[in-house]
Amino acid sequence: MIYFDNAATTPLDEIAIDALRKYGVENFYNPSALYKEALENSRVLNAARENVLKILHGNGDFVFTASGTEADNMAIYGAKKTKKSRIIVSAGEHSAMLNPATDLLNKGYDVKFAPLNSDGSLNFDEFKKLLNPDVSFVSVMHVNNETGAVNDLSRLVKTVKSVAPDALVHSDGVQALMKVRVNLINTGVDLYSVSAHKVHAPRGVGGLYIKKGVRINPLILGGGQEKGMRSATENLAGIVAFSEVLTKYDKNFARDAETRKELLSCLRNAFINEMPEHVVLSPENSPHILMVALKGVRGEVVLHALEEYGILIGVGSACSSKKGINKFQSLLNLDDEHKEGIIRISVSETNTLAECAFFIEKLKECTAKLTEYKRI
Repeated sequence: MIYFDNAATTPLDEIAIDALRKYGVENFYNPSALYKEALENSRVLNAARENVLKILHGNGDFVFTASGTEADNMAIYGAKKTKKSRIIVSAGEHSAMLNPATDLLNKGYDVKFAPLNSDGSLNFDEFKKLLNPDVSFVSVMHVNNETGAVNDLSRLVKTVKSVAPDALVHSDGVQALMKVRVNLINTGVDLYSVSAHKVHAPRGVGGLYIKKGVRINPLILGGGQEKGMRSATENLAGIVAFSEVLTKYDKNFARDAETRKELLSCLRNAFINEMPEHVVLSPENSPHILMVALKGVRGEVVLHALEEYGILIGVGSACSSKKGINKFQSLLNLDDEHKEGIIRISVSETNTLAECAFFIEKLKECTAKLTEYKRI
């Protein structure tokens, strides 16, 4: 099988499997209990927290959650705001942020959706027009989950704080983690969401970085775990797996980034030079995603055609795809010949150039057959 949907999820690293076995089967004790085995697990939990903070270069705290979606929800719902204040989120956010923002809009909050550029990055000029001193919360994802466009968080934070110094700036870093260098102290963001299963760690683990001095309200109340910010027995096995995988991939970051860059370059050049009828939507700085609008065919039909050859791709965010929705059909103003043909190819350091070549070969075959079929 050739797997090119790594932005949706990733296969588990062996290190993660070992950690799941050790802390899910052998040392399975609840970190909140009082006997020595549990107290040791509490120490392991906090060591994992400190390790994640170190790798993110954060100055503050890190709350483990069950997903990136929960972390996004914790950020926007937990941030202190009034209905008179303004909330700004980019129009390209994951549904984990767009849907809560729409919910707040429907409840009477002043919510604005900042436009995008044609590559899926934030339109900064239009964004600045939405700023005013009443802004209380801003959310712009670090790396766009559909196109791979990278947003400049340092510039974003400086611009927001110059107009609204008390506003909290959040970024969804789910697609950025281990794909671009993350230094949360340098960016200045107040809140930052991540997810484990995008980086070869288990599903069911995510987290929210909270900058030192920032206060937000918890969403889940109960036993007071995670310093009262996220009550529920922690998924220690998943958390340790996440931490250990991050350590491994942080050490190999430069090598892995170069591999992904080479793979994307190969794919991009093939589209530009061999299939110019299709439109490449992803910018050059995309670290692992290539979004393409195919001409004259439907992306979902191509996806299923490629399955026959053991090739798995996406048609955008998995959370939106199952609903038959791709927001970029309208956001990027694609013409009628291309708007139904969106596919998303997302690579990892485990992919190869040979896989890219086979994919391109079979994509040509599939699109040619489908185009000919439409003519009959």
